[in-house]
Amino acid sequence: MSSPVPVVPAPEPLRVLVVDDNASLLRFLVSAFSANGCTVSQAAAAEQALALITAEPFDLVVSDIKMPGLSGLDLLRAVKGKQPETPVVLITGNPSVNSAVFGLRHGAYDYLPKPFSIREIQQLLARIRSDRQKWDGHVPLPAGLTEELSRRQRGVEVLFRIGDLALQGLETSAFVDEVLRLVGESLKSDAALVLLRDEHGAFRSSQQGEATLVTRLLTMLQRSFDELVATGGKELLTLTNAAEPLEAIAAVIPGVGRSMGVVCLAREVATGGFLPDEREMLLGYAQTTAVALQKLILRENVERNLVDTITAFVNAIESKDRYLKGHSSRVALYAAEIAQTLGMTADMVEVVRRGAMLHDLGKLSIMDTILRKPDRLTPDEFAIIKSHPAVGAKILEPLRFLSRETCAVRHHHERFDGTGYPDGLRGEDIPLVARVVTVADVFDAITSNRPYRTALPLDAAREEVARGCGTHFDPIVAEAFLRIPLAKLEEITRDYETLTNGAAGVPALAQAN
Repeated sequence: MSSPVPVVPAPEPLRVLVVDDNASLLRFLVSAFSANGCTVSQAAAAEQALALITAEPFDLVVSDIKMPGLSGLDLLRAVKGKQPETPVVLITGNPSVNSAVFGLRHGAYDYLPKPFSIREIQQLLARIRSDRQKWDGHVPLPAGLTEELSRRQRGVEVLFRIGDLALQGLETSAFVDEVLRLVGESLKSDAALVLLRDEHGAFRSSQQGEATLVTRLLTMLQRSFDELVATGGKELLTLTNAAEPLEAIAAVIPGVGRSMGVVCLAREVATGGFLPDEREMLLGYAQTTAVALQKLILRENVERNLVDTITAFVNAIESKDRYLKGHSSRVALYAAEIAQTLGMTADMVEVVRRGAMLHDLGKLSIMDTILRKPDRLTPDEFAIIKSHPAVGAKILEPLRFLSRETCAVRHHHERFDGTGYPDGLRGEDIPLVARVVTVADVFDAITSNRPYRTALPLDAAREEVARGCGTHFDPIVAEAFLRIPLAKLEEITRDYETLTNGAAGVPALAQAN
């Protein structure tokens, strides 16, 4: 008696959803999967497929990538959002192989290149069934999906980081450089660029990446700038360069008034293009950067207006005294020339200029009866006059954005040999910005007319500065001053010449300089 032949149970039918806008291919897919023991549902568009996956679960979704309306990649993202354990297989033609690779990164199980045969479908089903048995009927979250979740988490962190940067008081250029670094690292671009246009129409850019690629990206961006700006910052455009394989995406950074910017990232095609969620991230980064930049610009406007107001007070004090009218303005110009000669950065030159403009701010608190006194001051009155550096620094102390300028205000009467006031600082303990303002202040004082003496000629005044090297003045600063062309000093003196005729006595304001 022969042994009975064991009965091999038929494989459990898989619930398969096939999606393709090509009717012939869709019929083939339905027939092929049905013939291999599957329960098949079909959709001619991704939108129709979305309705089906919302209504019922599937063991496998097979979809063409390129379709009218939503694409297969969009459907992939939707499936992973609603049924993350469901394998998704993408169908691609030869031109779309790159998209299929992106799909794998994005969580696709596999892809079928056209044309494919029933045998390839059978092999696919065998792998699906084997994996389901291996994983006890549940396909685990693919590595691509894990990567996406991690990428989204990093994206949220970058958004918060951009917002935090806006609160740190950075200069606009430093803020943009840091944002570009964060965005480039988050989206792993081969080249990154931020192009900003200010309210006057002038452009400046921050850039990262390989120089040749950055140059190509800048050329593409400049060609498409008006098109990008027309979107108003609510869309993200893809820049294309048919001559060379490069994928670039760009988003507008809306500004204040006529100011505007664009952030643009690029990848070599060999590196891989940008996934849909990465595109969304870039748009989010641009919008968050826009809000932060608007705050920075508004803050800078407020700070500039505040400095202008304080400067107006200083000018108002000096305008009351014909001997000192224009003193702070001239000191600011001399000090800026010294700073440039020393090779300071543009930012530090501006700090020196503002510090010099505000150096006599403390005299706002001194009574006019003392400031305007024509006779020699008493020791007590002169002590009040000597308090003006500390008083000026105290006025500016709450304005943290002027902390470096405050050093010039407090210490512009210090001497390099330590015999100055208010703190008796010596040498390099005196802040550099104050050492520069000291030379400019003294030079203007001795080249301006006073009731008790006429102004020294510029050559003689330069000799006085030279004699003060190492005692009154920092030798390096003084030598930088002496390198300024005489014609430049004459220009400053001529443009801000003060009127000194008809006065009697020596006002205290003049005695203090």
